[in-house]
Amino acid sequence: MEIRPDQIEGVQPEQSQRRNKATQSDAAFGDLLNQEVARGETAVSPSVAPPLIVNPLFAAGSVAEVQAVSDDGAEIAGQVESILDKWDDYAATLADPEAGLKSAYGTLDEIADDVASLKAGQPDLETTHPGLKSIVDELETLAATEQFKFNRGDYA
Repeated sequence: MEIRPDQIEGVQPEQSQRRNKATQSDAAFGDLLNQEVARGETAVSPSVAPPLIVNPLFAAGSVAEVQAVSDDGAEIAGQVESILDKWDDYAATLADPEAGLKSAYGTLDEIADDVASLKAGQPDLETTHPGLKSIVDELETLAATEQFKFNRGDYA
């Protein structure tokens, strides 16, 4: 196949038009970006405090109910935090070459027992605290998976 100069001439103007459009759009984007950056710098002032957002539950006058729910949630969150601390201990025990697998499995068994007691003690956790419920379910799944790995012999 032979490429003739008259065939190339028809394609070259289209390519130059595309290049011009691309550089124009790049320049337009750069201008917009500079404008937004400048606007963002002037909008933030260190002397202006952010607006105060009021929780509608407090505005409704149900502060006592919210406090009771918050205390219950704080207790559950404390239990979950305790379990997560035990997970840290478990990971440290597995990483320590001098620690035995028996102690790691003992910590894992404590984690599984704590998760089971938390789920048994809070049967309505999904309705009262759905976020904590998902975390507790995930902790239960992780504990079961790690126990399965131990029983399978993954850790030697």
